[in-house]
Amino acid sequence: MLLALAATLGACSALPSSVRNAPGLNLLLGDDDKLALGADPTQEAGLDYDIELRGLGVGETMDETAENQRIAAILENATRLYRLQEKPPPSVALLKRRAAADVDIVERALKSEGYYEGEATITVLDTALDGEGNVPESDPDIATAGEEIVGTPTVRIAVRKGPRYALARQLATFATPINAELEQIVQNAISVNVGGPAQGRAVIDGEVEAASILGRNGYPYIDRGKRRAEANFDFDTLDVRTPFAPGPYTTYGPVTIEGLETVERPYVESFITLERGRPVSRPEIAEMQRAISATRLFDAVSVVLPDEPPEGWEATGRFEAPVRIVVEESKHRKATASLNFSTVDGPGTVVTWEHRNLFGQNETLQAVVDVSLEEQRVRLDYRKPRWTRTRRDLIAALELFREERDAFEIVGAEGSVGFEERLRDWLTATVGLGFEVAQVTDADGETNESYLIGIPTSLVYDRTDDLLNPTEGLRITAEAAPWGGYFDEAAIGFLETDLEASTYISLDRDARFIFALRGRVAQIFSDDAETIPANRRVYSGGGGSVRAYGTQYVNDLDSGGDPVGALGVVEGSAELRVRFGNFGIVPFVDAGIVSNEFLDDYGTLRWGPGLGVRYFSPVGPIRLDVAVPVDPRDEDGAFQFYLSIGQAF
Repeated sequence: MLLALAATLGACSALPSSVRNAPGLNLLLGDDDKLALGADPTQEAGLDYDIELRGLGVGETMDETAENQRIAAILENATRLYRLQEKPPPSVALLKRRAAADVDIVERALKSEGYYEGEATITVLDTALDGEGNVPESDPDIATAGEEIVGTPTVRIAVRKGPRYALARQLATFATPINAELEQIVQNAISVNVGGPAQGRAVIDGEVEAASILGRNGYPYIDRGKRRAEANFDFDTLDVRTPFAPGPYTTYGPVTIEGLETVERPYVESFITLERGRPVSRPEIAEMQRAISATRLFDAVSVVLPDEPPEGWEATGRFEAPVRIVVEESKHRKATASLNFSTVDGPGTVVTWEHRNLFGQNETLQAVVDVSLEEQRVRLDYRKPRWTRTRRDLIAALELFREERDAFEIVGAEGSVGFEERLRDWLTATVGLGFEVAQVTDADGETNESYLIGIPTSLVYDRTDDLLNPTEGLRITAEAAPWGGYFDEAAIGFLETDLEASTYISLDRDARFIFALRGRVAQIFSDDAETIPANRRVYSGGGGSVRAYGTQYVNDLDSGGDPVGALGVVEGSAELRVRFGNFGIVPFVDAGIVSNEFLDDYGTLRWGPGLGVRYFSPVGPIRLDVAVPVDPRDEDGAFQFYLSIGQAF
């Protein structure tokens, strides 16, 4: 006997052997599944109530126990009794209405999990229950009686799951024929969950994957029809058929670009990967759109196909779709300014000016003025993207600087030219040719000139989720630079190496608690630290390393109390980043130790704890850190204080 499977299927007491065309499944799986949940009128003094859930106790097996717990969690999120328990209704009548409305929700939730014979009853009980939680025979059932309840009533949700149905078959049907090989791929994808539980999400996932395959293989106008389901109650199985109207087989036609003003057309055309005659792929179009948007040259980028195929496409079953790239250029010049402060360097400011489209093809020129009491720098950076290759950029830099530190004073210039290549989305390599010309005065007052030429290289692995405020992932930076030249009236040569890694672990789903770790190992390979310029030696301490000590003051000190440059350093940091709204606190600890020989001759370990405060602004986190050294020397401050933009690492 064939009947329609109603939305209240699970509440029926007598079930036929098989049922076809199950509209209840469509309702559960999302077709017109919009719950009209009216708001309960509440007052300040509502009728508080307790909830008792029966029928989902500990199962006979661990698997059943876990499944019952999962269903209980679903019901807590779906029913009004749970969701609005903190907003109790003002009367028994409205509590009963809330309970009655949840019966349908519970049964639909059971069906969506594959329990198509699931039933639910919800009753409102008085507080006068016996020891087993039952209503005494002398008392009426408050759910049907009209008596007023005194005290806190109990709402009992009784669930009978019944057997869990298996998805026996899930097929796609097509209004117009498609390629046999592609059809088989679609059928394999839509039936991937066959044999498992007949959950609504499993059915929908198969349909979404089938539509995605069609959308990236020449059928961008795919349309899914209303699914048809057949439940067999003799075998506890479900068959599903989903009709698709694939539309015409669509290939790329001519590509036009609209909205360009100062950006040159050849540059935008270099991003076009849509080859005329190939099948249209929605993901390929989206990827090209993202790539053009990532240039930061445009406020808006749209890659548009015709809204509908032309009339009469059925005659050939094909359509060559013209593609329109519509852009809206952004402002290409930008100026910014920021302030920072530390107890060592005092107040400082960074002013930046940038032009992102210098010659019409996204060439970027950036000028940076960084001024503090101890350090002054003026820097120009130039980048030409897509230089000779799609993922290769030409980069160049020139910097004039003056720095006054306790360990040395220096005035000079440095620069470099090279290229940066994105080997993967998460892996970037840089190689260049650099120079430095400087006049260096060390702590003893001796002044020397240095002339260096080097080959700086770096490799950056970055799988974090954010540049300024990562919440998960790993970042590793490896740098190496051989240098040669002239210093202290003698020829010199040395190799700089620096390896730094940081990882970020989210301790909760909302990323409100982040555990962050950082480690660094740097080493200069040279016979003696005294044979290389003081500014090229290794130092530790300050806002980006061991915050409990001033800049360079993790190093050993000379007789005058000034830091002595070393050849190597090992650093480590640990932070617990706690966020609440736009603010956060960060307890942390940093440590560092310097050395003069690789893996040997280490100095004293210096470390210190601290506490930071964060304000998460639209431009990034603003941090204020205070750190205290453990076992400080006379030259070390009692604490160090830092204020800047961005996390410490």
